[in-house]
Amino acid sequence: MYYISFTHACTLIALSYVALKLKNRLFMERHTLLIASLLTGIACIIMMLKPFPNDSLLTDLRFAPIIMAGLRFGSAVSLLSAILPSLYIFHIGEPLGIVRIMQDLVLPAVVSSLYYKKEHDNGYAMIPFQDGIKICVILAAIRLGIHVYLRYEMTAGLILSHMIMLVISILAIMVLIVMYNDDNRSMILQRRFELLANQDGLTGLPNLRSFMTIARNTFQQRPLSIMMIDIDNFKRYNDTFGHLQGDKLLRDIGQLLRSLIDERDYAARYGGEEFIIMSHTVDISQLEQYAQRLCSAVEEHLYQGTCSSPTTISIGISISGSNKDDLLRMISEADEALYISKNTGKNRYTFFTSETGLAVNNA
Repeated sequence: MYYISFTHACTLIALSYVALKLKNRLFMERHTLLIASLLTGIACIIMMLKPFPNDSLLTDLRFAPIIMAGLRFGSAVSLLSAILPSLYIFHIGEPLGIVRIMQDLVLPAVVSSLYYKKEHDNGYAMIPFQDGIKICVILAAIRLGIHVYLRYEMTAGLILSHMIMLVISILAIMVLIVMYNDDNRSMILQRRFELLANQDGLTGLPNLRSFMTIARNTFQQRPLSIMMIDIDNFKRYNDTFGHLQGDKLLRDIGQLLRSLIDERDYAARYGGEEFIIMSHTVDISQLEQYAQRLCSAVEEHLYQGTCSSPTTISIGISISGSNKDDLLRMISEADEALYISKNTGKNRYTFFTSETGLAVNNA
């Protein structure tokens, strides 16, 4: 009888491998509730295709996919996953069908979902092995209690059988958790590489490549404005206080800008002492207040070594007329406006306008 459980375990591992690969597909991400429930239910049915040779209440591993669904996705998916195998049990007329459904499908769904954490599904946390062991032990105790209640017997052979099935269950769940955690580690490592590739190593802001990707995608949907920002007198600061303090100033201003921009906007390091902001604001009066707020915040912030001469920034702004404007042209226009700000007193913002060329506004 036990060789059937080992066969189930091998089949389950193969199915889980396939499911992990499918998880990375777009349709799986968009329809998790439906697809995960369907795949889990099918896996349970496959476990039941090779039943035990009698009507023993000893369980096969039909509950294992339900446990993983509960741990990975929570109660909604795990309970929905029990519907398809429940219908199959009714269809084949399995002995003690109601008891089987409650014991091997509903209870595993409920118990496993108690250990669910939202981080398990998005790849930011590993499933603890002890959670799988606890669930298996709880379910084994419940199965033994149900068996004794229905059969009115408690023998050494019965206890031994349940203990063997418990060990097999724990081993199967442990393997499934290892597979899932390994896949998550790969995803976390991939995210870290992607972050490093899209992040400026000094300031922690997105780099220009990341900015251009986000800006192009957003620019196709709505008009935007571009702000080019330059730290005033940065070379003099670097020469006076050294490159280490210059790097610290870049980090400080980068983080200050990130904290000040509007929620939907996107800031990045453009290069050197320059930063760039993609803003959803296109109203000139609102942008004036926005730019002035940035200039004032940087000027009022205390940086090491700048007590006698506050650190300031200059800003150049270009506004798109529609989402058909060219992004590179807008960046070039904002850069031209920045050049005027730098050469007309600094610590100010300048708008690029197609009608008048450039209009300077003091911050």
